[in-house]
Amino acid sequence: MELKLKCLQIDLARQKETEEYIFSYIDFAKDCGYNYLMIYFENYIITEETEMFDRRECYTKEEVKRIVEYALSKGIGVIPSLQNLSYLTNIFKYDVFSKYKDGEGRFGKSNTGCPLNEKFVSFIDKYVSEVLSLFPCEYVHMGFDEQFDFALCDKCEERVKKDGSKDKLLLDYIVHTHKLVTGLGKRMMMWDDWLEYADIVNDLPRDIILINWNYSFFSGEPKGHWTNRVKRDAFAIYDELGFDYVFAFWAGTASSVYNVETFTRYAEKHDPIGAVATTWENSDKFYNGIYPLINYTGSLWNGRIKTAADKVACFAEFLGGDTILAEKIANYTLLGVVPNLDPTERCSEDTVTLYSYRNMTESFLKDIESAVKKLKGASYDTGISIYCAIYENYLNMLLCKLSEKVFDCYEGLGRTDEYISELDEIEDGYKWIYSEMLSLWEKYRKGVKSKDNALANKFGNISSKLEEIRRELSENAVKGVLFVDYAAVEQHYTVKTRIVVKYADGTETEAYNGSVKSDDVSFESGGSYTMRFAINNAPVENVKFYAYGEGAFLLQTVKVFTGGKKYLPNSVKVICGKVADAEKTLCQDTRFAVLGVDDGKLHYNDINVSREEHGVEFSFGKV
Repeated sequence: MELKLKCLQIDLARQKETEEYIFSYIDFAKDCGYNYLMIYFENYIITEETEMFDRRECYTKEEVKRIVEYALSKGIGVIPSLQNLSYLTNIFKYDVFSKYKDGEGRFGKSNTGCPLNEKFVSFIDKYVSEVLSLFPCEYVHMGFDEQFDFALCDKCEERVKKDGSKDKLLLDYIVHTHKLVTGLGKRMMMWDDWLEYADIVNDLPRDIILINWNYSFFSGEPKGHWTNRVKRDAFAIYDELGFDYVFAFWAGTASSVYNVETFTRYAEKHDPIGAVATTWENSDKFYNGIYPLINYTGSLWNGRIKTAADKVACFAEFLGGDTILAEKIANYTLLGVVPNLDPTERCSEDTVTLYSYRNMTESFLKDIESAVKKLKGASYDTGISIYCAIYENYLNMLLCKLSEKVFDCYEGLGRTDEYISELDEIEDGYKWIYSEMLSLWEKYRKGVKSKDNALANKFGNISSKLEEIRRELSENAVKGVLFVDYAAVEQHYTVKTRIVVKYADGTETEAYNGSVKSDDVSFESGGSYTMRFAINNAPVENVKFYAYGEGAFLLQTVKVFTGGKKYLPNSVKVICGKVADAEKTLCQDTRFAVLGVDDGKLHYNDINVSREEHGVEFSFGKV
C-alpha cells in the first residue's frame, strides 16, 4: 500500500501549545516518517473580523506563519483542519456572532451556523479565505463531521420540508465550500461519517478527498457511527465512484496499537491515498504517551515493519531502550472505562468483561511500574504518561465498582469500613496522577492557559464525588433502590432516559435524567445490563420510564427495593410516544420493549424526533 499522504495530527483548538513544543512535534513527525502535519485549528485563528478572540487560547496570524515556515523548513506540509458549519464553538462565544446560529440544538445550544443566512455565509467565507492565505499547502480539511444540529431555524426547516430531507441543503453547502476552497487554489478534504445518513455521495464533486475516521477495532468491514452504526464497505464504494480517500485512526493516550493495525489491514484491501494519526482533546493530558505509537505508525505506513522485533524497537526508542518494557506496552490494549461521576445516585452492575479487564490491568500495572519509574528525562515523560493513562483507567474501573458497593450498603448488605479503605486507595491514586500531570504541565505548557481549566476540573470533580461516597459510607445511609434491566446492542448509542418515581404518599420525584450506559463504553460489547438508581426508602406507587434522543432504548424490566424488600411491577402501560411490546417488561427475562425510533436517517432529518419522549408507567400496587 503506497500512501501519498502520511499525516500526523495535533489538536490546537482544544488546547493551545507553546511554539517550542509545536516545533518539537514537527521534528518528531519528520523523524517518524510523516510528510504532513494536520493541525486541527477549528476556528481558533485570529483574523481581522475576530480580533476579540482570546489570545491565550487562539493563534495570531504571525504565530501560524512561524509554525508553517518551520514545518516547511523540515520538509513537512501543514494541512489546516477547519470548520465552517458545525463546531463553531469559539465563534459563538461572542454575542456579535450569535445571530448566525442555526436555532436550538438537540439538547440545548447549537454551535452550528445557518447555511441559508447570507450574512453568516459571507462572514465565514471571509474567515476561511483569510485563514487559508496563511497556508501554502494544496490541501485543506473543512470538517463536516457529526452534523447533528443542522438546519434548525424556521427558514431551514421550510427548505427541508420542501426538499423532503436535509440532504440537498447539506449538499449545497458542501458544494459551496468546495467552490470557495477550489477558488483559493486548494483541494478540499472532508470527513465522511455523515454520508452514512445523508444520501449525497453520488453528487459530491469527485476531487473532494473523503476522510474516514473510525476509532474502534476492525474485523472485516468498518462499523459506522451514531444511531444505526451503518456497516458498509466504504472504501469499495469510493473506489467504484472514483474518489480519493484517506483513513484516520485514533492515537490514544497509552500507545495501544489495535486501532491502527486493524484499520490499516482493512485499508490495504483498497487504494487510499493517505492516512492520518489523529489526536484529540489533550487539554487534560499530554502527547508524550503516544510517541511510541506515532513512531510505530510512521514505520508501519512506510513499510519498515517486517517483524515483531521492529515493532518493539519503535516503542523502545521512546522508553529508554528498554525492550522488555517496550514489548509489554506494545502488546497492551487500553479500552477506556468512563468513571461513574454520580456514584451515590446510580451504578452499573459489574460484568464479566469488566471483571476480567480490571484484573488484567491491575496485574499489568504491577508488572511495569518499577521499569517505568526507572526511566529518565524524555523517556520518563513518555513512560509515565502511558502509565498514568492506564492507571487512571484502572482507577475509573475501581470507582465504578465502588459505586456498586455503595448501593449494596443502601440495601443493608455492605461492609462500610472495608469500602472506606478502598476509597482511600482510589483517592490517593487520582491525587498521584494529578501531581504527575502538573509536573508535565510545568515542563511542556508553562505559562499556557489551560483550556476550560480542564485538568484541574477533571480531578476536582472526581475528588468531590469521592467525598460524596465517603459521606454516604460514613453515615451508613440506607436508601431505596430502583433496578433497571435493559439490553444494549452495542455501547455507542446516544439514547437518554428520564425516570420519575411516585411514592405511596403522593409525592413524585425525578430520580434520573441522562444517559444510561454500562461502564465499558469502548468495548464493542452488548447484551443485558442492570443499572441501579437511588430513590427514597419509601413505598412506591409507580415508576414512569421515558426514553429520548437518537435511537431506541431496549427496556427489559424494572424492580424496586424499599423497606428491605424487592418488589416487581404488576402492570405496565404506554403513556407517551412510540413503544412496542411494553407487556414484555413484566416477564422478568431477557425479552424487551422498544422505546423510541431506531431510524438514523429519520433522526438526522428531524431533530424533533430526538426530543420526543417515549414512556411507560409501571405500577407496583400497595407495599
